[in-house]
Amino acid sequence: MNLLYFLPDFNRSQRWGILLLLSIIFLGQIGIWSFNNIDSVSNESPEIPKDLQQQYDSLKKLALQKRQPKIYPFNPNYLTDYKGYFLGLTPQQIDKVSAFRQTGRYFQSKQEFKQVAGLSDSLFQKLSPYINIPEYKFKNNTHQHNHKQLTTNDMNLATAKDLQSINGIGPVLSKRIVKYRKAIGGFKDWSQLQKVYGLKPEVITKIQQKFVLKPNTKLIEKPVVKKPINTATADDLQQIYGIGEKLARRIIKYRESIGGFTIKEQVNAVYGLRPETIEQLWNSFKIAHPAEIHLKIDLNDANIKELAKNPYISYQLAKKIVSYRTLHGAFHNFADLLKVPDYPADKHKLISLYLKL
Repeated sequence: MNLLYFLPDFNRSQRWGILLLLSIIFLGQIGIWSFNNIDSVSNESPEIPKDLQQQYDSLKKLALQKRQPKIYPFNPNYLTDYKGYFLGLTPQQIDKVSAFRQTGRYFQSKQEFKQVAGLSDSLFQKLSPYINIPEYKFKNNTHQHNHKQLTTNDMNLATAKDLQSINGIGPVLSKRIVKYRKAIGGFKDWSQLQKVYGLKPEVITKIQQKFVLKPNTKLIEKPVVKKPINTATADDLQQIYGIGEKLARRIIKYRESIGGFTIKEQVNAVYGLRPETIEQLWNSFKIAHPAEIHLKIDLNDANIKELAKNPYISYQLAKKIVSYRTLHGAFHNFADLLKVPDYPADKHKLISLYLKL
């Protein structure tokens, strides 16, 4: 029997199309049934021995623990944004910590850190064993400064310890301010503080808020006992405002190269010494025992190399001196040297120290 005759309302092409569609549906159902059976079979895993399963679970747990970032002890007073994020803090909590530190304050306890940052109990419990806040960090804390008793609020009488009550001024900077004040004979205007090296504008503002400026204040200081400059140490020289460690070593090196200072003008030849610094230097030092000059070069008999041994005569200048002497004859006095072309008149006194006629 022809199956196509069961569909009398359709033509021959339509009947074949319906039959093909039914065949496809039938085959699809068979495929789905077969796939489900295969999947159910594949999901049936063989039973794993209990001891092997426990060993697998422990290894998996250990691997996950190693994958977790390790937390190291940290000081919240020096917490960076990256470190805060690593520890689990939100950007808002990191900003709170940063704002607290920008006021110049330090965290003094774990609880204070928790309160300021707004940490949850669970996060704080996790981080607490790793929070390390050394006590010595707070010897210059702003809170402690505010409770210090000042010796005076007069800027021209304030001690180094008084100045250290200002947040941003430590032992080195406070001594530098006192040294500069002594060098200029006391502050007469707040603008003079700008000349103190390392003193920031915001710190100057804090000084103005805490101290008063009395220009007429007479500094009570002990009489200055001048020290011999030829025996001064680097530490002695650094007591002068404007002379640091590097410049002090340079002065001593120069002093040794010329066998000691004989006259004050020799100090002027030290590279880097400013006129105002030299003036302050002689307020505290003196040439008690002028160095004896053993090298005396005969101006009329010395050749170029011998003249160049003078600490203040270069080889080029020695050539010019000898050329002038050859053309004009012997020098009658040291003043004749001023006629030599390109002769450094400002060093004439120093050059003459090492010459003889």
